[in-house]
Amino acid sequence: MDPQIKDISELDRQYKFTVFNVDVSLANALRRVILSEIPITCVYTENYKDNDCRIEINTTRLHNELLKHRISNIPVHIKDNTLLPGKYVLELHEKNTTDETIYVTTEQFKIKNKETNQYLTADKVHEIFPSNELTNYYIDFVRLRPKMGNIPGEEIKLTADFSVHTAKEDGGFNVASKCSYGNTVDIEKANSVWTEKEKELRGQETTESDIQFQKKNFYLLDVNKYFVENSFDFVIQSIGIYSNIELIKKACKVLANGVTELLNDVNSNVVPIIPSQTTMSNSYDVKIKQTDYTLGKLLEYYMYSKLYGNVLTFVGFKKIHPHDDESLLRVAFKESTDKELLKTHIGQCCGEILSVIQKMNGLF
Repeated sequence: MDPQIKDISELDRQYKFTVFNVDVSLANALRRVILSEIPITCVYTENYKDNDCRIEINTTRLHNELLKHRISNIPVHIKDNTLLPGKYVLELHEKNTTDETIYVTTEQFKIKNKETNQYLTADKVHEIFPSNELTNYYIDFVRLRPKMGNIPGEEIKLTADFSVHTAKEDGGFNVASKCSYGNTVDIEKANSVWTEKEKELRGQETTESDIQFQKKNFYLLDVNKYFVENSFDFVIQSIGIYSNIELIKKACKVLANGVTELLNDVNSNVVPIIPSQTTMSNSYDVKIKQTDYTLGKLLEYYMYSKLYGNVLTFVGFKKIHPHDDESLLRVAFKESTDKELLKTHIGQCCGEILSVIQKMNGLF
């Protein structure tokens, strides 16, 4: 693979580009990492043991678990994931003493340094929890009802620590509101196909209105059948923590780190390599932990394109169940081969993958 990009554009915060000379495994790996593996600073409240949020007072209509879930889904706009965790704490204390319902938003959030007990300025906090660019409104957190007779107004008081997580753990920790790709349509080939189809329709004395209907239908759906080989149109829209280009570069870094870790594990014999219990001769199973189709399909593609036919008779990657933490790379050699040669082949393929990822990173 020799990745190249073209047709770059950015409109309404959506970044679009076409990447070509790459296999679909790389395009899909990039998409998967952006959607689920880029770490961010957040408030983690998924379970009781690792809960970062402590609610001291809550007389609102929402129970504690709902509020903890809401605060965990509020994006923390900070790029340095080492700055807040362990050093700062989020505080919120609001009580409705008016005769009207009030809305508590991220505008009321405060952040305090644990060592100095000094609070960040309001301007700094509003950079971390910014208002919406279009409406200038801050994110609603909870509604506080006013006092009624002898019943006091509703009150909320909580503190929360920060930690670093990814969308793979919780979809609320995503960094992109949109990230998808599709085959680049070969419009010239599609036009040629439609021209032939139109001639056929006119030969059948089809009415003009029906021909136009068929044409519209063709260019809405069938046109996608005709595409440029190894070329993909991407669209990315960040939620605002990172820029669109930063997301791509961070995804490349995450991919590179994953390949490097896999290579180190293989070379240090952390990854089990055992003979396959199949009817294929000279076959091995490489059991890789904490790796899924993101890297697995990349490795499968490179081993197939470089070794299939001359060295290998089979190569395939599979994760039996999404909840499994172990995936399987199965390879079969033409001739009897030991594990060390298999490790060498994996290392060479990982090296080529790293080279392609680095080149992709340099394009942005």
